Amino acid sequence: MGPSYNLMPGHKDMSLVSQDFYVLDNHTVEENIWDKLIGYTNEAKQKRSSQLLKLLELVSLKNTKARNLSSGQKQRVAIARALALIPEVLLLDEPFSNLDKILTDKLFSFIIKEVKRNNTSVILITHVAEEALKYADRIGIMDSGKITQLDETWKVFYNPKNTKLAGLLGDCNIIRKEDIENGKSLKTKILVRPDKIKINASKYLLNVVVKVNRSSYNGR
Repeated sequence: MGPSYNLMPGHKDMSLVSQDFYVLDNHTVEENIWDKLIGYTNEAKQKRSSQLLKLLELVSLKNTKARNLSSGQKQRVAIARALALIPEVLLLDEPFSNLDKILTDKLFSFIIKEVKRNNTSVILITHVAEEALKYADRIGIMDSGKITQLDETWKVFYNPKNTKLAGLLGDCNIIRKEDIENGKSLKTKILVRPDKIKINASKYLLNVVVKVNRSSYNGR
C-alpha cells in the first residue's frame, strides 16, 4: 500500500534516528542540519541550526566534517537532523546509547516539548527500562518477536502480566503464601514494588518482624 500505510522511514512526514548514524560524511555538522531545512530562508536555517547545535553541544564542531567525528558525535548530528523539522511521526531506535545521562535528559525534555507542541507521535525503541518508564505514555514489551503486554506505563509497571516482565522493568518483591504466617488466604503470589512498602507503627496493623541481613547503598 505505500509509505503512509506501512510507516516506512523516508516518508516526508516521518523522521528516523537510528543506531547507524545517517549523516552526510562529506558535509560539516552545520551543513548536515541545513540539508534538512531545504526551502527555508537562510535566516530560518540559521536560527534552527543554532538552537540544535547548542542543545546537542555541537557548537564547537559546527564546521567539522562529519567523517572526522566520533561515533557519539555522529549520533548527536543524526539526532539534530531528525529534529530539524518536527515530523508527524518520530522514530527513535535506541538513539541515546552513546550519550551521557545529563545530555539525554536535556534532549528528552526538548523532544517532549516539541512533539507536544506539534502533536507528533513518538515511537522509542530501548533496552533501558528507566528510559521507557520516564518518558513513555504507553509501553509495549516485546519477547521473542511478540508484544506480551501493551498498556499505559504505570499499569505495565505495577500490574505486569508475569514475573519476567516485572523484573525487566525494575526491582520487585514476590510474596508467596509461605512467606507470611497467615498467607494461606492468599490465592496467588503478590508482586510489590519497593516504593509500595511502608513502615507503619500502628498497633492496629499486622505486625511483621523482619531482620535486615545486609544493606547496600544505591544512591536513592
